[in-house]
Amino acid sequence: MRDYALNRALSAGEAPGGSFISRLFRNWLARRAVARLADYDDHMLSDIGLSRKDIYWAIRQPLSVNAALILEDRQRQRRRFFVI
Repeated sequence: MRDYALNRALSAGEAPGGSFISRLFRNWLARRAVARLADYDDHMLSDIGLSRKDIYWAIRQPLSVNAALILEDRQRQRRRFFVI
């Protein structure tokens, strides 16, 4: 599990040892990208496996958390339980 988390952080550009300010900036940019999803209509959001409630939940997380990554985790967990 530790290797998975490290590989995921590296692929997201959040390598260990990066400065705190740069991580906050990346998380702020990710939060802005997630916020743009709120402009989509509910049908489009359901097509990609999200709800408006999920988007607002991700936006309300602390800035120390990458909103895009936790939204992706939430979507993946939901998909795991509702496999067609």
